[in-house]
Amino acid sequence: MESLMKDQNTGGWFAPFAAIRTECYVMLASLLGQAPSEATIGLLQNLQWDDAIPGRLNRSLDKLRHVACWSDRAGIEIEFNRLFVGMGCGEMVPYASWYRERMIQSSPLASLRTDLMRLGIVRQPDSCESEDHAGALCEAMALLSRETTGIPHAVQADFFKKHIASWLMSFFRDLGSAKNAEFYRAVAAFGGCFLESEGEFLNVDVTTKMPTQKGGLHNEKRNHRQPADLH
Repeated sequence: MESLMKDQNTGGWFAPFAAIRTECYVMLASLLGQAPSEATIGLLQNLQWDDAIPGRLNRSLDKLRHVACWSDRAGIEIEFNRLFVGMGCGEMVPYASWYRERMIQSSPLASLRTDLMRLGIVRQPDSCESEDHAGALCEAMALLSRETTGIPHAVQADFFKKHIASWLMSFFRDLGSAKNAEFYRAVAAFGGCFLESEGEFLNVDVTTKMPTQKGGLHNEKRNHRQPADLH
């Protein structure tokens, strides 16, 4: 691993964390992109990782696993719809452009599309979300972090810093305090802990709070969304 990362022996967790990064991104991409299926809930109920991962991350995983055990799929789907479905209807606005500029499909999305094209990441034409959606960005990082892709950690860190660290922590804070969040409160806690660990792993600061309103407020006109997904 590149020198941009801190001492890999710190706390003894870097190596086991490196082994689960992609899986974490895939899980968050799935949970933020759509209501989880019965199969996904079953996976969450039995998910186990190395105890050497950061303590807060491990505890947040325990909480998510516990919530998945007593939540039913129908209730989670209702919760997901209330939180995310419909521009101006869902409580959350899970887009980088909204968090960074209070607009939809603004300059952060244009910059992101340029970087995705440079990295060879393409979108599916049948998707209903733009590339700066929280779930789509997690999917992009899942692709970048796979060992088989051979993407240098410096490139991963640059993408993470530009397109994720600048806003996603604020999104998870808002999701954790959303009035309709129950299952997704645990998802938000896990996502926040994961971002902290990922930031330390890549040596990127994710702790700066953005001086913005709650991401769930819907009182401004937005542009129509473009279909986008990442594969």
